[in-house]
Amino acid sequence: MPILVRNLLVCFLFTILALFLALLWFMEHRHPSQDYSKLVERLANDQIVMLEFTGNKVAFTDQDARTFVTTVPSVAQFLERVQGKDIRVVVKQDRFNLIYLTVIAVFIVVLVMVAWWSLQRSKNEDNNFASDKLVSLNGDDLNLTFDDIAGIPEAKEELEEVVSFLKSPDNFTRIGATIPRGILLQGPPGTGKTLLAKAVAGEAGVPFYSFSGSDFVEMFVGVGASRVRDLFKEAKENSPCIVFIDEIDAVGASRTSGSSAGGQEERGQTLNALLVEMDGFDTEDTIVVLAATNRPDILDSALKRPGRFDRQINLLAPDVKGRMKILEVHGQKVRLHPEVDFEVLAQATPGFTGAELANLVNEAALLAGRNGQDQIINANFDKARDRILMGVERKGLIMTDRDRKVLAYHEAGHGILANKLPDSDPLHKITIVPRGMALGQTQQIAISDQHAYSKQYLLSKIIVLMGGRAAEELVFKQQTTGAQGDLLTATQIATDMICKWGMSSTLGPQAFSIDSGGFLDGVSGRLPMGHDTERFIDQEVNELLSNCFAQALQMLKEERALLDNLVEILLQVETLDGEEFDIIVDCSVKKEAVATEFPEPDCSTCNARENCSHATGVEDEIVA
Repeated sequence: MPILVRNLLVCFLFTILALFLALLWFMEHRHPSQDYSKLVERLANDQIVMLEFTGNKVAFTDQDARTFVTTVPSVAQFLERVQGKDIRVVVKQDRFNLIYLTVIAVFIVVLVMVAWWSLQRSKNEDNNFASDKLVSLNGDDLNLTFDDIAGIPEAKEELEEVVSFLKSPDNFTRIGATIPRGILLQGPPGTGKTLLAKAVAGEAGVPFYSFSGSDFVEMFVGVGASRVRDLFKEAKENSPCIVFIDEIDAVGASRTSGSSAGGQEERGQTLNALLVEMDGFDTEDTIVVLAATNRPDILDSALKRPGRFDRQINLLAPDVKGRMKILEVHGQKVRLHPEVDFEVLAQATPGFTGAELANLVNEAALLAGRNGQDQIINANFDKARDRILMGVERKGLIMTDRDRKVLAYHEAGHGILANKLPDSDPLHKITIVPRGMALGQTQQIAISDQHAYSKQYLLSKIIVLMGGRAAEELVFKQQTTGAQGDLLTATQIATDMICKWGMSSTLGPQAFSIDSGGFLDGVSGRLPMGHDTERFIDQEVNELLSNCFAQALQMLKEERALLDNLVEILLQVETLDGEEFDIIVDCSVKKEAVATEFPEPDCSTCNARENCSHATGVEDEIVA
C-alpha cells in the first residue's frame, strides 16, 4: 500500500512541475498589456496595422511592429471604428475553456491509471510477502547447525526436541503428543536468539520463513492483519516449516499500551490476526513459530499463554564455561598462536554475550593484521578487550603534569583498595592511558562468575569505587570531576542494597523498588510508599556511602607510602597489570619490614656524623 501513496505523490509533483514550466513559458511569450484608451487613441491616429481578436481580448500591432494586448468592452462596436481603415483584422476562436477542461481530464485519467497500477503492484507485493521471506535452504545461514552454537546448552536441549518432531513427527503423534505451537526466545541483545532459530532450521532441513515484527506493521489499517493471514496460508501449504518472527514486541505489544490511536488500532488488528492464526493450527499442520524479543515485559498476555507460545526460553549471557566454548567456535575461523588460552580469556570477559565474544575475536584478528602478524597472540586479545570496554586509545590527548599526577593518584587509590579488601575482586590492570570517555581505568576480574552477591562484597565494591575520590582528597585536598562515574555506580549499588535487596538494619528485609522485567537497560521504579519511608531510604543510602568513603580514606592514609610509590611508577610506565602490581606491593611490604627492624637512628646527640656511634654496622645490616 505505501507504493500507492508514493506513486500518487510522484505524479502530483510531476504535474506541479509541468504546470510551473508551462507558466514560465507563458510568462516568457505573452505580450505586454495596455489600456483600452491607448488602443482607441492609436486607432484614431492610424497607428494600428493589425488586430487579432480572441473573444473580448485583442492583440494589436502598431507601425513599429510592437504587439500589445487589451480587452475591448464590445467587439461589434469596436469593429465599426475599424471599418474603412487599412488594418488587417484576424478573428480566432477562444479555446481556453476547452484546453482547461482537457488538461483536467488528462490529469484525472493519469491519476486513476497510476492508482490502479499502484494497487495492482501493491497487491502483488502483499501476495508475495511470505514467499519473499523464505530463506533458501542452500543459503549460508541455513548451513548452521547446533555444532555452530555454543554457550547455551539448555536452550539447545529444548529446541532439539522441536527438531526431532519436525524430522519424525510420527514418533510423537502416534502416542498423542502435539508439537509446541510457538517457542519464545527471550534475552538480552547479542545472546544468540536469531542464530539459534537459524540453527533449528538448518538441523531440521525444513523451509524457514524469517520476518521482523516491523514487516507486518504499516501506516494503513488492515495491511498487517492481511500479511499475517497470507503468511500462515503459505506456511500451511509448505508444512512442515518454521516461521521465525524477530523482535516480535513490535507487533505483539500489549493492547493496553501505545501512543497514537491509529498506530494502536493497526497493531491491535495485526496481533488479533496472529492470535487467531496460531489458534487455528490443525493437528496435522507441522508449523513451529519461533519468536525472539528482548522486551517480554510488554508482550500481550494472550500471546504468551499455552497453546500459542507454549515454551519461553531465556537466553542469558553465558558463564565462564560457555564463554570458553564460544571462543573456541569463533577461534576456529582465525589463525591463533599456540600460547592463546581461551580459559584465561573466558575468565577475563565476564558478562560478555556471544555477539560480543565474536566481536572480540574479530577485533583481535584486525589488530594482528594491522601489526603485520601471522597469528593472533594474547596481547591482541588484551588490547581488543580494552578497545571494546573503554574505546579507542586517545593518543592525541595532551594532559598537564598535574592532571596526570591527579589521575595517577585516583587510579592508584582504586588499585590499593582492590588489593587490600579481602572480599574484592582481584585486580587485573591499572592504566592512566585515556581511552574513549575515560581518562584512566582500574580493572577487576572475578575469579569465577557470581550469581549472588554478599553484603560484604557489595560494601567492598563501594569502598573501591570511593578510592579515587579519597586519594584526591588525601593528597591534594581537593575534589575533581574524575569521580563522576565512580559516584554514579556507587550510588546505584547502595540504592539497590537498600531498596531491592533489603540490606538495611533500620528498614529491615523489605523491597522498595522493582525492575521493569525486560532485558534492556532500564531504570528501576520505586514502589508506592510514604514520605517518611522515602526520607529514611535517602538517609540510609547517604549514611552507607559516607561510611564507605570514610573507610576508604582511612585505609589510604595507612597505605600512604605504597600510594606514593605506586604513583611514581605509574607515571613512568602508565599501565600496570595485576602481576606487576603484586610485585610492587610485596616490595613495599618488605621495605616496611626492614624499616621496622632497623629504625632510623636518632643522631641528634652526636657531635658529628663521622663520630656517630650509630653509623657503624647498622647500614651494613640493612643492606644485607
